[in-house]
Amino acid sequence: MNKSMTSTVYSARRQPPTGRGTASARVAKPGESRVLTAFDSLGRPENLPDEIAQQLRSRILNESLAPGQRLPTEQELGAQFGVSRNVVREAIARLKLTGLVETRHGVGTFVCSDLALRPFEVSHDDLLDLAQIIHVHQLRVEIESGAAALAATHRTTAQLDTLHQALKRVDQVSNDWQAAAHEAVDFHLAVAHAANNPYFVRIMGHLSHVIHNAVRTFRFRNTGTTRIDEIDSEHHRIVDAIAAHDAASARQLMRTHLDNGMARYRRLLGDL
Repeated sequence: MNKSMTSTVYSARRQPPTGRGTASARVAKPGESRVLTAFDSLGRPENLPDEIAQQLRSRILNESLAPGQRLPTEQELGAQFGVSRNVVREAIARLKLTGLVETRHGVGTFVCSDLALRPFEVSHDDLLDLAQIIHVHQLRVEIESGAAALAATHRTTAQLDTLHQALKRVDQVSNDWQAAAHEAVDFHLAVAHAANNPYFVRIMGHLSHVIHNAVRTFRFRNTGTTRIDEIDSEHHRIVDAIAAHDAASARQLMRTHLDNGMARYRRLLGDL
């Protein structure tokens, strides 16, 4: 099937304002992208390009919009979202900056065909959707539990001391949610450093950067509860296993620590 004729279905997030209406489905002309469902209007005007870019980005990454597929025209997307072509153009520009789409003069805008070759990236936008948060969490679990196991095997005396110092800083600010979030992220980075594998440090540095706000939210909602004490205890057990050169325990304790945090975070999101 010609990819430019593949149906594209977008989810609507809000109801359109009275009087604006929505675009109805139509049969595509030869060479045009076919859009079957209308977008609802979006949120605050200043966020329109970001919201549109996020919807398109999600569909590119889950391949609802396949590599090499042509996007609907600016006019079609504008009609579907209920916005001007300038707003759509700004959204497309954001996708171009991240290498997700390319524009061919006189032809249209296409999903890049070599997405697999893009540099590894977890965007802040990935953390706006629970499904994406879960995917990032699953990645963290596998990376950080492996890093903990390697740290138990390869850590130096100096690195073990660094871990103890990181624990001490987390403990000292446990009632300050902002400072505790910062120190907790640093603790996880210290575990990655103790693995003595530079690739763990690089990928954890990237992941820690994008998850910092999620950690801050979690700490804010949990400060003063028993969960903070549980987190501190879990941190100490991880370091104890690393100190004892017990790779299997370090791996499992880190996995349990992250899974416990994610379970609590999902409950918090349900309460928001």
